[in-house]
Amino acid sequence: MESLQNLVGRLTQGYLSEAAKYKNIFVNEVPSDLGIEYNHSWVCSIINGLFNTIVQHSRETCIRISARRYGYVMVLEVKESGSVNGYAMACGLQEINSLAEKIGGCLSISVQQPTTTVAFSFPNLPLAN
Repeated sequence: MESLQNLVGRLTQGYLSEAAKYKNIFVNEVPSDLGIEYNHSWVCSIINGLFNTIVQHSRETCIRISARRYGYVMVLEVKESGSVNGYAMACGLQEINSLAEKIGGCLSISVQQPTTTVAFSFPNLPLAN
């Protein structure tokens, strides 16, 4: 079982040069004790798409990643407070939301100027067949 913190760290590594090009930085604030027990490849794919979309549409910002567990539900939050193209980001996240729904999860976007928060919530349970 991989910790969510390690997964986030591993995935953000792949976006460091792209983030630097747009003057963005990542801060991984995910607790080390949160593990992904089920649907690892799905969760990985969704988080990867989430990071890709946020990096593509954010400029000159600190991208903070945190997470919490509520029973069997994990919530990963990605916050940025720089310059973001919110409409383009929301459009880019629609496809990722479709993937999240396949594992019983969802994405939500909240904008409270100057901060944009994208939350990915998902059950940490096996898929029902």
